[in-house]
Amino acid sequence: MEKVFRDPVHDFIAVGDAVLVALIDTPEFQRLRRIRQLGAAYVTYHGAEHTRFTHSLGSMHIMRRVLDRLEDQGCGVDASDRRAALCAALLHDVGHGPFSHLWEKATGGRSHEEWTRAIISGDTAIHEVLWAADPEMPARVLSILSGDHPVPHLPALVSSQLDVDRMDYLLRDSLLTGASYGRFDLERLVYNVTVAGAHLAVAEKGLANVEEYLLARYFMYWRVYYHKTTRAQELGLAALLARARDLFRAGRAGDLACPPALVPFLGQGNPTVRDHLAVDDYDVVGACKAWVTAPDPILSDLARRFLERRLFKPVFAEPQEGGPPRDLEPLAALLRRRGWDPRYYLAVDRAGEVPYYDYYTRGATGGAAPAGGPPPILIVGKDGRVREVSEVSPLVRSIAAAPRGGFNVYVPDDCREEARRLLLEM
Repeated sequence: MEKVFRDPVHDFIAVGDAVLVALIDTPEFQRLRRIRQLGAAYVTYHGAEHTRFTHSLGSMHIMRRVLDRLEDQGCGVDASDRRAALCAALLHDVGHGPFSHLWEKATGGRSHEEWTRAIISGDTAIHEVLWAADPEMPARVLSILSGDHPVPHLPALVSSQLDVDRMDYLLRDSLLTGASYGRFDLERLVYNVTVAGAHLAVAEKGLANVEEYLLARYFMYWRVYYHKTTRAQELGLAALLARARDLFRAGRAGDLACPPALVPFLGQGNPTVRDHLAVDDYDVVGACKAWVTAPDPILSDLARRFLERRLFKPVFAEPQEGGPPRDLEPLAALLRRRGWDPRYYLAVDRAGEVPYYDYYTRGATGGAAPAGGPPPILIVGKDGRVREVSEVSPLVRSIAAAPRGGFNVYVPDDCREEARRLLLEM
């Protein structure tokens, strides 16, 4: 039953568990081959064509390596929990829609985490495979993904500030974009992962690797994920989908020639799991190709811009600190004078990223996460004392204490200079 995948990051990923092999072969998981990992980033980094499929395999591979390392330390789990953790790592992104996070914002629907839970618990091949292995397995996997599994370090390995998801996507995105910012020593980091008081932790000798990992995440967000060209393409696609939705809801569906898979997401209905699984990147690109010749000039123009990489332009070279003016009507009036409808051609982009949520400098004690926040990264000293990472690392403390944020405004190129002057005046 073993399958072997040749991977650009991890070399060989061997999958010998029959349940994992069956999950990979399900239609729902194979669909991830048609969902780009980095959404529209391929317009900036032409190598960024990798998919959620490859990332999910990589996350499962790292999960297995971490579980093996913990077992070597006497911190292993029983066979059912081990299999559930591997399944959770494999399936954690199965709910993503076209162009990944962009789809959630553009359609205003469920988050990909909600879709993932619905797919695992619903009438799907994935649910059938899990249930056939063990009727309790779907619930066991969901408890890990939801964070309420009785073994606390298992959910943390899937979703926390130091998890297999981030470990894989930083290395994978760095390699395939050609940007070196996301590299860190995975081997040594995995070697130093441990469990302290039932919680995921890192041995003190691995502190430098944690710092390296957090800096990689910091720079990848600001140099890759928030790159102004990528953001321009994503904002343009969001405007295109908004125009298509407005036309559809105005009774002008005939102007769309809309692919059937997109229809449930343009109307007022409530898309089902089956609807969600029927749509992928290819459907959106196919819709854009059809909409280039649409009778609606706005829809046609936005579709052509997306396909031909004629992007909105950022008013500022770098995100500006603070927030945009509360009243953007003067800017909207400028666009209208130039013949652009500001509902679709004026976009305000807000960026913000905290590379590490720091509890020590915020006065928390005992390393406990704030309500609703992610758990902290714990460091275990040679004396057995457990401390939150920013307590022992001035570097982590400095980057956590000053999270970056800001805004930019995107408009058609012929409005950019005047829009900049207007915004500076405002």
